[in-house]
Amino acid sequence: MSIDLLGSRQKPRRTAQQLARSVGSGRSVGEALRHLDIHGSEPGAVVLAEALARFLVSRCESHHAGWQVVRRVVVDSSSDPPWEKCARRAVPRVAEDLLRLSGARGRTPLSRAQHIAAERRVEQVADHVDGAAVLAHLGLDPRPMSEDRWQAALAGAVGSRSREQLARSVELALQD
Repeated sequence: MSIDLLGSRQKPRRTAQQLARSVGSGRSVGEALRHLDIHGSEPGAVVLAEALARFLVSRCESHHAGWQVVRRVVVDSSSDPPWEKCARRAVPRVAEDLLRLSGARGRTPLSRAQHIAAERRVEQVADHVDGAAVLAHLGLDPRPMSEDRWQAALAGAVGSRSREQLARSVELALQD
């Protein structure tokens, strides 16, 4: 322990590696985000960002309503993407986003970091989903669209809380 100028005791700051281990166990996520916001340019930041990304990507299943809606719609449309492969591929993108946010000054709240993870995960899933089948399942007219446009439309809909909201969001994103 150290003593600050006012004479109170402080715990020594944990390293990025120590925080990464805690995040890997599902603990100290808020502290890890704060550490990354402040020390995102330091060498150990990459390890911490990757640990946070793995945690956030897996947490989508239970803590992100928009991800759950997208997943349910994809499953109901008879699409069968490689879910775990897509999750693994989303992790480096989320880590990059977290590091980029750390350089922007300010705090990254857990809800924002979680939403970024959900968007990146949906982007990976969109590459393996038949867009026409999902559109038909949502009651939308099929239309020609690029893979990038489909990916952006589906990822943009991750803020939806219901199937109807998801359909409206995708429809708006795909309008000419």
